[in-house]
Amino acid sequence: MNIKLSDREETVLRVIVDEYINSSQPVGSRYVSKTGFLSLSPASIRNIMSELEDKGFIIQPHTSSGRVPTDTGFKYYIDKFIAISSNDIRELENEFQDLNAVNVRSMFDSISRKLGDLTHSIGFVISPKLNTMYLKHIEFIRLNSDTVLTVIVTKSGIVHNMLMNINESIKDNDLVRVANYLNEKFKDKTLLEVKEQLVNEMRDKKDKVNELTEKVMQVSQNLFNDADFGSEIILHGTSNIIGQPEFKDTEKLKDFLRAFEEKHFAYQILERCMRENGVKIFIGSDLGSDSVEELGLVTKPYLRDDKTIGTLGVIGPKRMKYPEVIPIVDFTAEIITNLLKKLGGSNEK
Repeated sequence: MNIKLSDREETVLRVIVDEYINSSQPVGSRYVSKTGFLSLSPASIRNIMSELEDKGFIIQPHTSSGRVPTDTGFKYYIDKFIAISSNDIRELENEFQDLNAVNVRSMFDSISRKLGDLTHSIGFVISPKLNTMYLKHIEFIRLNSDTVLTVIVTKSGIVHNMLMNINESIKDNDLVRVANYLNEKFKDKTLLEVKEQLVNEMRDKKDKVNELTEKVMQVSQNLFNDADFGSEIILHGTSNIIGQPEFKDTEKLKDFLRAFEEKHFAYQILERCMRENGVKIFIGSDLGSDSVEELGLVTKPYLRDDKTIGTLGVIGPKRMKYPEVIPIVDFTAEIITNLLKKLGGSNEK
């Protein structure tokens, strides 16, 4: 953040944000004075608040003499005052000690629920796309002359079923041969790696491509085109924020959640998180819609083999308790990353 506040301005901003987080009500100079953090009169504090308002850190609602933080004020508060303590880590370790990755879908469900419960907000996990998952087994089951059910089992234990259209000239024994070829040659590789390797073979060999490789490409074409699917958005805790003062108009919240559950919105969040591995915070206008200006989003990607494959986080009022929420999101992403190292990583055979 480019603007540097004085020590007095920082203290006043911190008091205002802390109290607004707790009460959801505008904060006046008299309250700031009574806290005793500054040995100044209410009049002097009003002058500091006026300076903060001029700089865009707080704003005065029309119906109140007090002030509330702006998005800029929240961001300054987060950057300046929030740090993860060793006590935070120990408490979170106790909360997540029973978590395991025997069933990844169940793990994601448990984590989103735990995030919602711990933060009294909405917890979410965006699961990996299919093309990032490591292949354990693939099978093609013909349903009719031009439709095949593809069953993909990943090393992390997730089973994906998808329908594909194929050329009627592809026979049942061709499907068996293609499945055997993929299982033998590409086990322990991601579908993205399978696609790249097959495309490279076709390009390098050109006219010398054998009949089996051609069949593989024919059958797999739709699979590779659709392998972007599989990413699921798992939400828990909507009831935690329905009663908050900001969401008296529940339709606004419902509109946001509907948009969030649409894949393109979630992928936008994921893509923005992929640019950096730390905690990412979206406050009000950062979310790109006036209808959700009272919302905040704290998120962090989780990794496998040092690559971002999904993200998790918390949705709540933008006055959410960031000192509590940020360490929870940060630590939870590290937990998933560590669990995925043990399950479904490229080094696991």
